[in-house]
Amino acid sequence: MNDLFSAGSYPGFSRFRGEQTSRDYHVIEMSSTGVYLNEFFEDVEAVKDKLKEMDSLYEALQSAHGQSLSQHNAKAVKDLRSCMDADVALALKKAKLVRVKLEAFDRSNAANWSLPGCGPGSSSDRTLTSVVNELRKKLKDSMDSFNGLRQQIFSQYQETVQRRYFTVTGENPDDKTVDLLISTGERLSFMSSSLIILDI
Repeated sequence: MNDLFSAGSYPGFSRFRGEQTSRDYHVIEMSSTGVYLNEFFEDVEAVKDKLKEMDSLYEALQSAHGQSLSQHNAKAVKDLRSCMDADVALALKKAKLVRVKLEAFDRSNAANWSLPGCGPGSSSDRTLTSVVNELRKKLKDSMDSFNGLRQQIFSQYQETVQRRYFTVTGENPDDKTVDLLISTGERLSFMSSSLIILDI
């Protein structure tokens, strides 16, 4: 039984016994892996920061949308829409950067399979894959939230255009008319005139 715990039988045990030769062996084995993991987790934190920034943009969009529903001034609504468009563009830019980084993680992980302890199916490989998949899920959830908000905003915008068309013309518009008003620049002058009528 004592032979099972001898330094020669199990190299890891000698590390706890303070034997220099075995400890050096573990340092050499883990050095390249450790450097790679340190860089990987630094990059992961940067990606998490980008995802948090996207969450902040989503909250800003929700807030701006709520404000736009209660505004009765055409210029104020137009300014809010411009801010919302800028936030959406920035969120898409950040999402693309995150996606590119996740793809880079996949390539880097595959390239490092040749390192000791990093081969396919190793604990290191499983950890890295799990972290990247979690980040990928967070990105997907974030984009789903943006898409849901976009659909909600568009649906409410259609209803607003329908109501304003009815206020100006006294008729309920069909879907084609609403789509035309939304897709052309005419909607701005139409909305401005309807707001003036509503203000009177």
